[in-house]
Amino acid sequence: MKKCVGLLACLFILAVLAAPDLSIAQTSGIEVGRVYHIEGDVQRYVPEEKDWVAVVRDVPFGTGDTFFASDQGRAEFIVPNGSWIRTGSSTQIEFIALDTDVTEIDVAAGVARFYNKGDKAIIKATSPFGYVLAYPGTVFDFYVGENSVEVVAVKGTVTFVHAATETQYDVSAGSPSILADQNQVSSGDGGVDSDWDRWNKGREDFWAAKAMVRGPSVEYLPPSLRYDAYTFEENGRWESVPYEGANRWFWTPVVAPGWSPFTVGRWTDWYGDQTWIPAEPFGYVTHHYGNWVYVRGRWYWAPPVVAVRVGMPFLNVGFFFNPGRVSWIYSGAYVGWVPLAYGETYYSHRYWGGPHNVAVTNITQININIRNYAYANRAIIVNRDHFYDVNSYRNVRITNVTPGAMSRYHAAPIINNTVIGSYTTNRARYNYTNTATMEKPHNAVVNRIRDNEMTVQRGKKETAPELERQARSMRQGTPARDVRVEEPKITNYMVRPAEVNRPKSEMKFQQIKIKGALNPRPSATIPQVVIPQHVAPAAPGQSKQVVIPQHIAPARPETPNQIMVPEHVAPARPGQIGQVVVPEHAAPAKANQPDRPGQAVVPQYTAPAAPGQSKQVTIPEHVAPAKPPQKDKAQDEAGRLDKPK
Repeated sequence: MKKCVGLLACLFILAVLAAPDLSIAQTSGIEVGRVYHIEGDVQRYVPEEKDWVAVVRDVPFGTGDTFFASDQGRAEFIVPNGSWIRTGSSTQIEFIALDTDVTEIDVAAGVARFYNKGDKAIIKATSPFGYVLAYPGTVFDFYVGENSVEVVAVKGTVTFVHAATETQYDVSAGSPSILADQNQVSSGDGGVDSDWDRWNKGREDFWAAKAMVRGPSVEYLPPSLRYDAYTFEENGRWESVPYEGANRWFWTPVVAPGWSPFTVGRWTDWYGDQTWIPAEPFGYVTHHYGNWVYVRGRWYWAPPVVAVRVGMPFLNVGFFFNPGRVSWIYSGAYVGWVPLAYGETYYSHRYWGGPHNVAVTNITQININIRNYAYANRAIIVNRDHFYDVNSYRNVRITNVTPGAMSRYHAAPIINNTVIGSYTTNRARYNYTNTATMEKPHNAVVNRIRDNEMTVQRGKKETAPELERQARSMRQGTPARDVRVEEPKITNYMVRPAEVNRPKSEMKFQQIKIKGALNPRPSATIPQVVIPQHVAPAAPGQSKQVVIPQHIAPARPETPNQIMVPEHVAPARPGQIGQVVVPEHAAPAKANQPDRPGQAVVPQYTAPAAPGQSKQVTIPEHVAPAKPPQKDKAQDEAGRLDKPK
C-alpha cells in the first residue's frame, strides 16, 4: 500500500514539473486601452466638465471615453485584447464596451482603420448607419460621414449590418466596398484613401522594425504586452535578484541616480482615481501593470504574470491594470505618495481588479498607519500647488524631508478635499498636459456622445459568440445595382474656444468628402519656428539666413517645448549663402520634458510657403541661454519646516 502511495506521489510531482504553465487564480479586472501614438491635436471629452482636454501619448482609456482628432490630428489606440485602432483627421470615436472578447467602438464621423490582432476577440464598430463586425486576423477601413458610410476590407472578410433594414453584407479584401445611407446600400469602388493608407503602412513598418529587437523581454512579458518588449530592451535590463527567499527576474531601468517610480510624469483624475501619465518611454507598462520593488539600493519592476512557469521564478503579480499603485500622505501645504510594495493594499474609487485592490465605499472606516508601508521613507512629496500644474515632479519634489518631519504627515486612501483643499473645484485635475488647446470641437459633436450615454450606462455586455449568432440570424443582402449611395462627407467642427457653444446655424462649417481630405493640412494661424542644428557663419556684417523647407513633420503633442529639426534641407544654389545642410539622423526630442523657464513653446505646424518660395528666418548670432530652473520656494519652506527648533 505504501509503495502504491509513493508511486502515485512521484507521478503527481512529475506531472506538475512537466506542465510548463500553471494558471494563476485571480478575480476579474477591467480591460483598459492605451493611446500609443499621436500626431497633431487630439482631445478627450470630460463629461464632468462638459469640455475637452488635449491628449498626450500613453493616456489610458476605457468604456465611455470619447476622442476627437482635429483636421490635423491622427492617433493610434491599442487594447490588450488585440484590437488596434487608428483614427484620421476630423474623426470622433467613443469606446462603448471593452472586454477580453469584445471591443465596441462608435465612430461618429471621420475615418478609422481597425486591426483585429487578437485570437478570440471581435471588434464591433458602430455608426449612425450600421455597424461592422471584424473577426481575428481582419483589417478594415470605416469612413463615416454625416450623409453615409463606407466599409473597405483591407484584409480578410468583415460583416456590415445595415441599421435600417437589419440586413448583413460581407465585405472582402479586393472586392467592392459597401456604401450605405439611412435607406439603402450600394457597392463602392473598394479603394482606400492613398494618403491615409500610406500613413498606416508607415505605422506598420514602425512596428515591424520594433518586432526585430531581440532580448528576454518578449519571453518575460505577458502576451498582451509583448508588443512593447522593445521598450524594455532599449531602456533597461533584466536581472536575477534575491527577493522573498528566491532569485526573481526583475527589470530595472537605466536612469539617473536618485530616480524613483512615479516622479517623471503627472497625475490626472480619470474615473475618479488619480491616474499616472508617464513621461518616460517605459513608463506606461511599468506604472500600470506589475509592481515596483526596492532591492539592493535600486528600484526594480516585477512583471505581471498570467501563469506560473517552471524555471522562471516571478512574483505572483496578477495581470491587472491599475491607475497608479501608491498610497497618499499629506501635511498642511504638502501632498505626497508612497509606491506600494508587493502585497500592500491599493485603495481606489473604482475596483480595478486583483486581490490587493479595495474600492472605497466609506472612507471613515479605513485607518492607515504610514509606518506600516515598506517604502514610507521613499515618499515623493510636493507642494500641493504643483500637484496638477507640472508634467514632471523631478524639479518640484521636496528632497530634504527628515524622518522627524514624516511623523507629522497623515495617510489617506484616496485624494479628496481633506488632502487637497481645492480638489473638487480644481479643473486642472483633468489635464494631461499644460499645453493649451487653440481650438475645440463645436458643441454640435456632443449630440452623438449623449446618444451613446444610455448604452454605456446600461453596461450590457455582448459576448463574441452572441455577436456571431446575431449576424448569422440576419438575412444576407445584395447591394442595389440601380443606385449608388453618395460617398461620405465630413465637417470640420474645430472652432475657437469662445465659439464652442455658438448656435450651429450661425457657423459656416465646410463639408468635404472624406477621401482625399485625410492628409493633415498645415495651419495658417499658428506659425512654427524650426531651428536647424548647424548654421554656416555669415559674411562680416551680415546676419545668418536659414532656408526652411516647405514640408515639416508635425511635432508630437507631448513634446511642445522641443525644437523641430527638419531631416532634409535642399543645398544652396551657386552664388547663394546661408544655406544649411542638416544631417539626416537627428536625435529625437525626449517626451514630456518638465516645464523649465526660458524654454519657448514651439507650435506644431508651419504654413507652407507660396509655390516656388522658401521661408527665411533671420537668426541672431548671439542668443542668451535660458536661466536654469530656480529652486522651488516650497523646498525652502519644507527645509525650514524640517529643521529642529
